[in-house]
Amino acid sequence: MFRNKKSIFAALVMLLTGMFAFADLPEEIIKKQVDMVNTELEANKVPDAYNRVNTLLKTFNDTTQFPGNVTYIASSTYSKYLDYIDSNKQYAVAEEVENNLKIYSGIVNANLQSKIVKIKAKASAAKEAQSVAREKAMMDTLQSSSETTAKAIQEQSESTAKAIQEQSEKFAEQSEKTTSAIQSMAEITEKNAEMQTSALHSIGKWIGWVLLGIAILALLIFLIFMFMASTSRHQTAQFDATLKLVAGMQQQNNQLLLGGVTDFSGMGVQGLKYAGSSRWGVDALPAPEMNDEEKAELKQLVVDCEKLGSEIDALTGRKNNSKNVSELVYKLAMRLGLNQNSAMAYFCASMVYDAGFKAIPEELLEAETLTDEQRAELKNHVGKYEEFLGFVPRKYWKIFEEAALYHHENMDGSGYPEGLKGDKIPQIARLIRVAESYSSLISRRNYKEILDKESAIEELSSKPQLYDVDVVKVLDAIV
Repeated sequence: MFRNKKSIFAALVMLLTGMFAFADLPEEIIKKQVDMVNTELEANKVPDAYNRVNTLLKTFNDTTQFPGNVTYIASSTYSKYLDYIDSNKQYAVAEEVENNLKIYSGIVNANLQSKIVKIKAKASAAKEAQSVAREKAMMDTLQSSSETTAKAIQEQSESTAKAIQEQSEKFAEQSEKTTSAIQSMAEITEKNAEMQTSALHSIGKWIGWVLLGIAILALLIFLIFMFMASTSRHQTAQFDATLKLVAGMQQQNNQLLLGGVTDFSGMGVQGLKYAGSSRWGVDALPAPEMNDEEKAELKQLVVDCEKLGSEIDALTGRKNNSKNVSELVYKLAMRLGLNQNSAMAYFCASMVYDAGFKAIPEELLEAETLTDEQRAELKNHVGKYEEFLGFVPRKYWKIFEEAALYHHENMDGSGYPEGLKGDKIPQIARLIRVAESYSSLISRRNYKEILDKESAIEELSSKPQLYDVDVVKVLDAIV
């Protein structure tokens, strides 16, 4: 059924490609498609997200350079699809992905290239292992067959020799018994013939059932195909209607979609909010225009943060934590009125706020129980970030430092490492504190039950001594 859906989706891709063969999509449609891909990734529908991204990429004339939001979501989707291929051992699909990356070179990064190499190596190893296993099985079968045949021949020879000897000794004395034996052999032969006839009859009935089963299966396949064709026509009509609706919509101010790098107005030093304040967005400066060098610098910062964030998630066993927390922080910052400069800086810093965990021994991170000394050492991760954030440009360093150092501070001053209280806690730290706790409450963890979104918000709202109530209220409005 999956393959049928994939074929139908490919047909839809061809239709869309024909529609936009000579021009790139309007910006609002691109953003809508990026949002749909992002939604599918959050729902863990990785194959659907991969197919949708390829549909979007085919609409661009220049495959070596895409808009920033398309580059970011396409790279992320390809990365997750490679993880999906690896975890499901669907190594044959990797060749298709590699060919696509050659075409859409504008989304290729070191992470994707590394994953392709690893999957190809695993595919080669699996193929070699299968070949070795087949050869071993054939040798074992041949050896077993030879031993069985030799043993059967030997047993048959011994039995025949013994029978001949016994018959020779008794032939002269027991001619009547010999005659009786001959009659018995005739009866046995007749019974064998009857058994063979019965066996042939059974085989004929079995073949008849098999043919009937094949006919029924063919009928089911036909019915399923007709159903899928009908569903495809319905989905196509819905998609056309959606495109018309999107085309008629005007772009909303203060969108909460996480766009790509080139969609933001700029990331200069002006407008970045370093200190703590309860005046969310009141003092935000307009975002200055970026030049090409600043755009390239910001794009590389996003790529580096995404890579380090994935490493931190793998080390701490928190799947997609950096992605979930950073996207929530960005949306909260935008809804609270901060400008694009601050929101984008917060987004990048929120991917790597736990960089200090890379300095903690791995066996300590994996331990099920901890001593007081080990807990203290684990808390010290907030101060061990510097050696892992060397790639951060100087003008963004303060934001990253505040995110890494203060994200465990509480509103009543009971947090660590400095026991900051209220507005003394930097805004980025307060946003991460809420986003991380919310993500933890609704994520799968072995040590607690999973909460729904409403229950998670109630849990955060019930603890104003820990979380900024303004941030929690905005979170309630957007999730």
